[in-house]
Amino acid sequence: FFSMSAMSFAALLLLLVTFVSADSHGTSQYLVHDPKSAEELSEAIDAAIMTVLSKPKWFSNLKNTHQYVQAHLVTTCSPSPSKWQWPDKASATGLLKRVFDSNELKVAGVQWASQIADYTTDGLNPTGYWADYLQAIVDEFNAHYSTSVQIRRIYYPNSVEVGDRVADGTVDMSEPYYYLGGFHGGKPRIESLHFSCVTAGTAGIFIVKSDARINTLDALNSAIASGSNKKIGFIGQGNYDSVKDILDDTAVAVFETDGVVLANQVADGTLLAGYVSEGAPPDPTRFMEISTGIISPRVALFKKDVDTCSCPDNTNTNTNTGAADAGGACTGTGTGGSSRVVINMFNSQSGSCN
Repeated sequence: FFSMSAMSFAALLLLLVTFVSADSHGTSQYLVHDPKSAEELSEAIDAAIMTVLSKPKWFSNLKNTHQYVQAHLVTTCSPSPSKWQWPDKASATGLLKRVFDSNELKVAGVQWASQIADYTTDGLNPTGYWADYLQAIVDEFNAHYSTSVQIRRIYYPNSVEVGDRVADGTVDMSEPYYYLGGFHGGKPRIESLHFSCVTAGTAGIFIVKSDARINTLDALNSAIASGSNKKIGFIGQGNYDSVKDILDDTAVAVFETDGVVLANQVADGTLLAGYVSEGAPPDPTRFMEISTGIISPRVALFKKDVDTCSCPDNTNTNTNTGAADAGGACTGTGTGGSSRVVINMFNSQSGSCN
């Protein structure tokens, strides 16, 4: 009798524990990883970049081919391919899985042209330093995974929208020429977006008319402060953000995506000066060059993952907002249906749902 009672009690206890555990799990939030996670894709791109840069003289050969005098090998990652991990193709998730499934890499950028790059003449087949750089990265990606992924470029009117489309996962990544020191959504890119290993560092210059008698940064700032023409030309917002703090605060930024047009506007006096970081200006004898003393890291931008927490299907949630009941808890017994995401309940510091 004692043995039978002990067995019955043990079975009852097991049933009770199972019920409590199921009930607790049924009303607890659970972590939902970002379905458009860029983590694995960025790891694969970094591995490809490091494979490219580990090749003897590859960087200097590319630089010399396109006469990109401002480009410097500035790295945040050591080009030792064996140390960099390639995510597994069979278990790929997020944007990397999307790339494999679609056989294309969606890359965001702006159409612009200069002495070392041309994204305007044939946007589908751009030429120059940065186009060759990205192709080399994708070639290494395909060689490792035995794939034939193609670059699909998607152009936007400006870098602000490029950042927005990267951030929401519309595209897989940006072109590899973006300034790390720029901004996105009013916050520094280095905090608001994810980014690749540095692809290059570029030393920008200001150009002024050769007869302007302005040959130093101090002289340029004095001319801005005292003169009627305060317009300084830039090819993009990131370029401006990288040097705006060394300019007189009365300077007026003017944006022109065609480097030839920008240089001509300096030559004819429309602009007091222009910022150049993409090769020498056309007919450089027309200009005096002024060093900025700044080398700006360039990167490819990726979305920053946003993990969330979700209530189980059988709990009461607000059907309009998808949020949990007051206090952030998943309570009660609902009518079932699909899971509803609880926004901002994920604690990024603890790595768990609150």
